[in-house]
Amino acid sequence: MRKVLVNSLLVFALLILYSCKNKELTPVNNVDITPGSNAIGTAGTPFDSSTQTLVSQGDFKNGGRYSTSGSAKLYKKGTTYTLVFEAFKTDQGPDLRVYLSEDTGARNFIELVELKNSGNFYLTLPNNAKVDERMFVLVWCKRFSALFGSAELKASGQM
Repeated sequence: MRKVLVNSLLVFALLILYSCKNKELTPVNNVDITPGSNAIGTAGTPFDSSTQTLVSQGDFKNGGRYSTSGSAKLYKKGTTYTLVFEAFKTDQGPDLRVYLSEDTGARNFIELVELKNSGNFYLTLPNNAKVDERMFVLVWCKRFSALFGSAELKASGQM
């Protein structure tokens, strides 16, 4: 009788664990950034903003139980947008990504890059970024669908 009870509890526990699995989010338009494309400024590489126009900016806020700080600034030169991270820092986690999204729930987002940097760095955005619609920069754990932090980009005059 005891063996049946233990086995039943194990099966029940496995069913609960399986049902709690987070569904994988799929980006609206997954963007592959190939190494060597100069799309990613390495940490410590200075960004020259003197010929750029500051479009919007925001400070990172924590996402739930994870700590994220720093700022994100969106610059434009011609038709090219560059997202600049300053004094950026976040808790460590598996499979962290940078998303550009309509909200902090990763709705209608594009994945920009796998996050490997902290401090000061920048990303050149793809042409299909739709920066007028996607005003949130997210630090997102893709494996567990968890928000580590976010910055809402607001027009530079609205800060």
